[in-house]
Amino acid sequence: MVDRSLVERKFETSKALVKRLLAAKAPLLAAYWEWEQERDRWVFYLVPNSNDDERTLVKATSTIMIEQPYRSVFSLSDVFVDAHQIVRAQAIGAYIRSSDDLERQFDTTFTNGQYFESVIVIYIAPTLLKAHYAA
Repeated sequence: MVDRSLVERKFETSKALVKRLLAAKAPLLAAYWEWEQERDRWVFYLVPNSNDDERTLVKATSTIMIEQPYRSVFSLSDVFVDAHQIVRAQAIGAYIRSSDDLERQFDTTFTNGQYFESVIVIYIAPTLLKAHYAA
């Protein structure tokens, strides 16, 4: 029971963190939780718009995360700002069909050459959303 409430708090706090980053006009391309088998836990990725924006996003995130409730909810190993995730974020953007897919868990997903065991997308930049048309 305690573990479930902690997971829910982390999820809700991650959504609030993304809102704060967007309000601060941080260079955020995507934000998603991913289950990492080798770590045996969920990791929250914040993906910058480009490699050059990684440092700016780290600074914006760090500034916010020292405040409550972020610092009491997340450990240092929960949240990663990682420009190496740009290709994976682009694959997620190609996979997402609509805003209804946000905050929904996708399991065992292969898309654009990327494999996701489990992923929950919190935010994806509108520029990454691929147009999907009914046949």
